[in-house]
Formats: sequence, C-alpha cells, structure tokens
Amino acid sequence: MKIAAVVACVLAGATAYALPPNPADFEAMLARVDAAQLELQNGRAGPFKALWSRAPDTTLSGGFGGRIEKGWDAINPRLDWVATQFSNATHSRERVASSASGDLAYVVQREHIRFVPPGKTETVARDYRVTMIFRRENGEWRLLHRQADTNVTRQAGQ
Repeated sequence: MKIAAVVACVLAGATAYALPPNPADFEAMLARVDAAQLELQNGRAGPFKALWSRAPDTTLSGGFGGRIEKGWDAINPRLDWVATQFSNATHSRERVASSASGDLAYVVQREHIRFVPPGKTETVARDYRVTMIFRRENGEWRLLHRQADTNVTRQAGQ
C-alpha cells in the first residue's frame, strides 16, 4: 500500500513525501536494468529478458504501442521483437523517483534513446516516459511491469 501511495504522490507532483533511500540490492537491480536495456537496444534481448518475472501477472505496455502483453508467454516474444527494432543504440535516463518497500518497488524515469531502425542508415531519437514495477521473488528483484510511452509533451484537452 505504501508503494501505491508514493506513486500516486509522485504522479500528482507532490513533494511533501520524503522517500527513504533505496536498499542496495534494489539500486543494484536498477543498474542491471540500465545495462540490460542498452543490450536490448543493440539487438540482444537475453540480458533484459533474464530480469523479468515469469509469473502470470507480469505485464508489458511497451513503447512501440500495441496491446498490453500479460504473462511470460506473451512478453518473451515481444521482447525478442523489440530487440530487432534497434541497432547502434546509445541511451541515457533521468530517474524521476524510485522506492522500494518490502517486496515491492518502482521507478519512474525518462529515457532518451538514439538508434538506427531496421532498414535505415540514419540515427533517430526517441524519448520515453517509463514506469517499472518490481517484485522480490525468491530473494531477488524481478521486473513485474513496464510501461513506456512517447507522450512526453502535455496534450491539450479535447
């Protein structure tokens, strides 16, 4: 419940809630995620896939759009496909917020990727807003959910 309250505060822009420092094992997981994402963005899905939970409630709402994948049997091939969409990539990220409490954790960040798409020779840029949720399973952090979108500018009301 604490994680949900903190995420709600962060998304609402509240600054009154002071986040405690993250445990070292969660910070280490975030470093592994960063390294594995660069591998994914250079055509190698394996390291990123290794960080995911295999539980049936695992979900992926990827930055390329489409449906929300649920369960490892749907996420696994989607990540393989994603790896084919990138080459010669570099990336940076800005962490907006992250917190771990008990067996749940989250990170909210901006990701900036420069890459060459399939069949192209020119580098393109893509910026994402990302939320990832983690769960400790058998003593190890696992990625439980990732949501990414390119909706980085405020949209006017309809």
